Amino acid sequence: MVGKIDLAERKWATKVRAAREKWLAAIKDASSLEEYCQKIAEFIGVDPATVRASFPARNYAEFQRNAEHYVDVWMSAVERAASRGKWKKGYIDAFTKH
Repeated sequence: MVGKIDLAERKWATKVRAAREKWLAAIKDASSLEEYCQKIAEFIGVDPATVRASFPARNYAEFQRNAEHYVDVWMSAVERAASRGKWKKGYIDAFTKH
């Protein structure tokens, strides 16, 4: 018998597959890097220029340029995790291990 958590895990993997093109468009959008820098700057309380010049921001720019490669990596990781029950196990552990 398939439980609710199993169905939720399958739904998660299905949603990821369906979101491929939307995810690619969002990452490749020119404003994506700027939004990333602004949000990080606001969160840690520094000037956005500081974030823009940082190593993580430069990595984000590379990530953005190669989004087609990374979307497949992301989707494969989610599908592997779902097929192995990793999300389910982590979710159950979060609520049952003290």
